[in-house]
Amino acid sequence: MSDFEFKNLEKRRPLWKDMAYFAGFAFFVYGVTHVGLNSGAYSEIASFKFGQLKASVLEVTSDISLLAPAEVVVEKKLEKVSNKSKPKTFRQKNLKPRNEAAQVFKDMKIYPSDNRLYIPRINKNVPLITVPKHQNWNELETNIQSGLQEGVVVHPISHSPGNFGNFFLTGHSSYYAWDEGRFKDVFALLHEVKIGDSIEVYWEGKKYVYKIKAQEVVPPTAVEVLNQPKDKFLITLMTCTPVGTNKNRLILTGELKSQE
Repeated sequence: MSDFEFKNLEKRRPLWKDMAYFAGFAFFVYGVTHVGLNSGAYSEIASFKFGQLKASVLEVTSDISLLAPAEVVVEKKLEKVSNKSKPKTFRQKNLKPRNEAAQVFKDMKIYPSDNRLYIPRINKNVPLITVPKHQNWNELETNIQSGLQEGVVVHPISHSPGNFGNFFLTGHSSYYAWDEGRFKDVFALLHEVKIGDSIEVYWEGKKYVYKIKAQEVVPPTAVEVLNQPKDKFLITLMTCTPVGTNKNRLILTGELKSQE
């Protein structure tokens, strides 16, 4: 028998490399699974970002100063032709009775028949769902989760718009892909809403406009966000953050700006 030749043995890979490979693979699997389960929310975020990029590009390219002089002349001629071809309508000043009728229709306020929330920044127009109160926390949570399948939930502790207090709303930023609800990612873009933005609430036939005053991220245990002030007309919007987790809560707070 020949002596065993140790020099022919391959050197074992260091343990830290095995651990690094394992951690990298585990992170990859988690990332794919996480994105897959929350594909609706991430798709909405990507679409919103793409829309912003597209709008910024169009804004630059549509600047009239970038057009050549000849193109400007052609554009003006086309505008004149289109104006001539337009039929006379009751908006013309020489048709005074009809013009007055047009103004009446213009000033007429038509609101949704149901209670709704409209957030212009992220183009969300969704129903507001009320749920029954319950002394038992688990039962209350069940009621809220059921309501979230139908839209944005008005928390039972809320004071109605137009009354002193806090009109508290909550919605999903993401949820299980297999859930039956159509509003699993209704607040996926809530973090895009800026301080100073206006949001509209249509409640029992009236319109309330709120201005966002503050944005913060708090832990789930921060129950003070449910407080009801006695001297302010507030609105609070809450959702889970980061998207795809329930680690923290994103809180937007606004004050009543106008009422119609």
